[in-house]
Amino acid sequence: MSFRDKVLDALNITKQSINLPVETKFHVTPTTGPVEAGKPYALSKRVLEKEIGNDHKRTLDVLGFQVGTAMHANTSSIKHADGSAFTSVVEAPYPRCSYNTGAGTTADPTVYHDTGFHALKGMYESDNIKLQSMRKSAIPPANLSGTHESTVESVDAHVHSEWPIVLSEQLKLLNEKPYADSLYYHDMKLRFMITGVDNPDNNSSLPKASNHRGLVRMVVLRPLSRRARLRHEGATNTPIVNYGYMANWGTDLFFSRKRMLGGPIAAGIEEDDPFGDVCTTYGLPTEVGTKGLRRAKDEVICQDSSDVHYGHVAPWADMGRDHDLSPFQVMTSPINRKDYMVISDKSFHLDIQHHGVGSQRVENVTIPFRMKARFAGRKAGNPTLPSDAVIGSGTAEAPETPAVPFGDAILSAVTEYDPLNLTSKPVIMFLSMDQKLSIEVEGYTSISEC
Repeated sequence: MSFRDKVLDALNITKQSINLPVETKFHVTPTTGPVEAGKPYALSKRVLEKEIGNDHKRTLDVLGFQVGTAMHANTSSIKHADGSAFTSVVEAPYPRCSYNTGAGTTADPTVYHDTGFHALKGMYESDNIKLQSMRKSAIPPANLSGTHESTVESVDAHVHSEWPIVLSEQLKLLNEKPYADSLYYHDMKLRFMITGVDNPDNNSSLPKASNHRGLVRMVVLRPLSRRARLRHEGATNTPIVNYGYMANWGTDLFFSRKRMLGGPIAAGIEEDDPFGDVCTTYGLPTEVGTKGLRRAKDEVICQDSSDVHYGHVAPWADMGRDHDLSPFQVMTSPINRKDYMVISDKSFHLDIQHHGVGSQRVENVTIPFRMKARFAGRKAGNPTLPSDAVIGSGTAEAPETPAVPFGDAILSAVTEYDPLNLTSKPVIMFLSMDQKLSIEVEGYTSISEC
């Protein structure tokens, strides 16, 4: 028993904990046939093929998992120094997870898009009763506690709880004690069963001497958040926040000083070109038949002094240029550590007991969090507007009556479920050369009450 457990036991304090499982069923896209949903494994996606001579091809497959729910790109615009419109920028530090564009919430195989990456979840489940009851701000169900809720939008005023029932009091509490509503995240423990499923005898596009044991690279990384700097404007003493843009997965994932524009990264630039020694970041290809992207050598800098990104290089929408790297060169590319923190990076062969199809390996991965994740309490309900409320009217001398009086916003039973201080989510990526992969996943995240 740890010292902490002994102290809690002596004080008769019980701290709940939970192992939150990760997603274990995925959509898969077989070599032939329609998309299949709910499979207990995920299949890699072939993204690159290159001739290597004597009618042989070298291939590259990718299969990845993003912890938590799928993240999306953030698109914004920047202006010239004079305030006129300049161009749009795209911040996409995470890979695009596989998705479908069918109507409703059910997966439609006819419009499913396999990107090679899947959302692993395992960070927070708003429907998990025990996880919700561990929150200080939560209203546990009646079968777990004596407190109860009357409706979805409001909570009985006489409910016995240490948490405020009014929005203004909740905001005061969270300002005084930012970690009043928090959970402790320990580690995420994952196990991957990796199997090679390419059979050269059944796939005429593969050479008979295809990489029998399968060369696989496993990378666990997460995007680095930009450090925010605060300065005060000289004339009015107004505080101004300034920070850089996030990376772009498609063009900023890799960086190597050995991959210069005069080399294979840019087929149209010769070694003696004035820019032949310039090194740029680059990313993964997304489809066989299309090339991966690298950053253009020309930079766009945000020149609008009123923008929070003022003075920083912008990931403008059209900065991607084709690169011509081979599967081996992409496979062995170093991660761009200026924009991504590498938790683990290892290469290995699948087992030596089987050759080609059936070769397998088990990999255990531990992702450390070891932090208090703080939350924003409960959401405000929908109180009835006062009879004299007039929305959209009023002047500086005679302001309008607020639509929702600040002190009258009663908290609902619904909790906010996005952590406020989780800077980024890890990504587990598998790159496989000359071998298609099937991966089974199991694991959980250990979370305890603070």
